[in-house]
Amino acid sequence: MTPALRRLTLCGLLAVIGLGQWELTLAMAEDSIPAASEGMGKWIAELDSDQFHVRRHAADKLRALAEQPAAQEALAAALSRLLLRADTPYEVRELCEPLLLRLPAPKDVPGPGITAAEIDLLVAQADADLYGQRIGATTRLGWAAKRSPELARLVAEKVKRRLADVTLSRDARVRLAAVRETAWLAWLASDPAAWPAPTATEESMQGWIKTLVSRTETSSAQDAAEGELIDLLVYDAWTSRIRDVIAEHLESSENLTPEALERLARLHDLCQPAMAAEIWVERTHNTVQYLLVDVPQRVEQADRTTHFDRIDDQVAHCVSGNSLAPGDYPVGIGLPPTHPLNPAKEGRMFHLVNLPTPRRRLLYDHQQLKVDEPQRLRELSERTTAYYLNRKQCLAEREIALLRQLDPTVVSRFVGPYLLAVDDQPKAEPEDFQFGGRSSRHVLLCAIVAEIGTHEALPGLVEAGRRGRLPPPNEDLKYNVGWLAAMAIADRDPWPGLDDWLASLIEMTDPLGTSHDPSPDVGGTAAAMLLERQGVSLSDFGVVEVNDADLRGMSIPAARFVTPTGRRQVLDWWQRHKQQAKSPGA
Repeated sequence: MTPALRRLTLCGLLAVIGLGQWELTLAMAEDSIPAASEGMGKWIAELDSDQFHVRRHAADKLRALAEQPAAQEALAAALSRLLLRADTPYEVRELCEPLLLRLPAPKDVPGPGITAAEIDLLVAQADADLYGQRIGATTRLGWAAKRSPELARLVAEKVKRRLADVTLSRDARVRLAAVRETAWLAWLASDPAAWPAPTATEESMQGWIKTLVSRTETSSAQDAAEGELIDLLVYDAWTSRIRDVIAEHLESSENLTPEALERLARLHDLCQPAMAAEIWVERTHNTVQYLLVDVPQRVEQADRTTHFDRIDDQVAHCVSGNSLAPGDYPVGIGLPPTHPLNPAKEGRMFHLVNLPTPRRRLLYDHQQLKVDEPQRLRELSERTTAYYLNRKQCLAEREIALLRQLDPTVVSRFVGPYLLAVDDQPKAEPEDFQFGGRSSRHVLLCAIVAEIGTHEALPGLVEAGRRGRLPPPNEDLKYNVGWLAAMAIADRDPWPGLDDWLASLIEMTDPLGTSHDPSPDVGGTAAAMLLERQGVSLSDFGVVEVNDADLRGMSIPAARFVTPTGRRQVLDWWQRHKQQAKSPGA
């Protein structure tokens, strides 16, 4: 298509929407940002120029602008708005999409409003002749579905009707099916109290079930009927009625085909109050076991039946299990194995989820498939650590061990408030932990943080040590565990201010341990780490490292000063070093 013909086609489309092309493009460009660059709006408009050299010049200017940090957010917002327009030409999309991938995601792209009439137009355009129109229409429909529950409902309903059209092209069907899923799930996640009543009737519900059990209906008709029933099941008022009708058909299962029996059984299970028991191994979601509430279930090769007889959003009661002993368990947080007949496996964590309705079950299934695993682990970790902190009880040793399976950053932010809020208790099972001897729960927690913690843990560790919330070295505990954890983290998770942080500790004389006489101290060890990081010899400042294989194994150079003046000498050297680094030509 020639540029002129393309422009005529685009203008005809915009006339339907009620905007002219230049008015649209320039309005978007002006909305977007003039402050970041005076030329940005002009260059965005020129991406659709009839002249190749103008388009190339504009693209080059925008690519250069994308390298300027101060302009990136504004440029990302402007390009996102442009791509959300259903009428943005394909050639412009080809230029903008690769550029947008190089930019940070914009915080929000409000864009213009959208009406039910425009949704109808966009659904029609999803199968337009022009590829750019098809892409633009489905992109804008997906965006609209995320703006509000009402828009999500409208998009889901209108796209579903379009998908029922047998003349729809395969390309449009794939794109609209993805839009339908996005819209439907966004609607499911909203408050059901605000939903309008469904338009389905008893007669239509019965008709869909008859389609499912029919021996003459096509599989596509049965797929559509199953979809309609699932759409109706998400309304709580319909769940029990559909379940009862399906149960009547299942009672006469000899009259059903295997395919019909499978479909009905799947829908019947969806109608039951259920729960999910997730198994995480080494911070990875390994598997999930779906359980019907108060229905015992035994999987192949399991030693015992798994049976939870009740669950709500706070507590689940286990009657029998393989990894969890009988009893009550909190819902929504990470759980360690507790069954005495099934020893705890390293790296394993459980998570119970209440799924009382079809709506909650469908949303949960979506979460497993769509939400990235690190985000799910981070959210699970935040709920778990918040539960531990709000409970204000000393952690059991299996709960401390569980922290290894949570997000390290979340655990690091938790440790300080926990140490300050909860009193310590003696350790009961020393064989479970290599570090700490016969010491205490707080010591075990510090051992975990030394192993997995990030620099976010340091302020809390230091403050807990300063307030005497951590036990000092003694005959059973040969190290100062708070400072040991802090030094291990400093080595493993360096951050831009690490060297200044180490320098701030040099004057501290607190002993790092009791294994040697004289003992390495906090200041000497901090100085050794600082000097090693800068490639400077320790002996130049009278710093000597104590021979401690355990600490060297943790990359901690346990050290002390030979003379009292050494501390001041290291500090003076560090100040000079920083000044030289700032000097021009340094």
